[in-house]
Amino acid sequence: MSIVNIRIDERLIHGQVAAYWTNMLNVTRILVIDDLAAKDDIQKMALKMACPSTVRLSILSAQRAVERLNENAYDKDRLMIVMHGPATAKEILDLGYFMPTINVGNISNKLGSTRIKHTVCVTPQEAEIFRYLESKGVKITIQMVPSDEKLDFMPMITHIH
Repeated sequence: MSIVNIRIDERLIHGQVAAYWTNMLNVTRILVIDDLAAKDDIQKMALKMACPSTVRLSILSAQRAVERLNENAYDKDRLMIVMHGPATAKEILDLGYFMPTINVGNISNKLGSTRIKHTVCVTPQEAEIFRYLESKGVKITIQMVPSDEKLDFMPMITHIH
């Protein structure tokens, strides 16, 4: 299995993921890890419609995704993993699957959040989760599209408490 990108993006599958990332990285399967989407038929249908026809799609809960990843279920795929937020990444790590690098792509503005980059706003609670991930050896980067420079995310949130 070749995991070519692990991304936090609240929009899950949308133009940037569907067009830029899948083409630039030659993705053959997108794995959406989201407990709510995995149980919601309407959201599943919307994700299937947003997914390029040339790319396979799996929509799984965190628990099921960890099982499938640990079984090497996608060993013939160039896999892109997309998660809604850092809490899902923490859950996956705590369930026993290590992700060496996570790319932050989009976290919307909400009450109490601080804008880090154009489309990334982080709350103090999310900053704590990112620090936890980093303490476990996960490298966290920020990169909107493949043509952007990949930057270290952690120095950007040192002031958020």
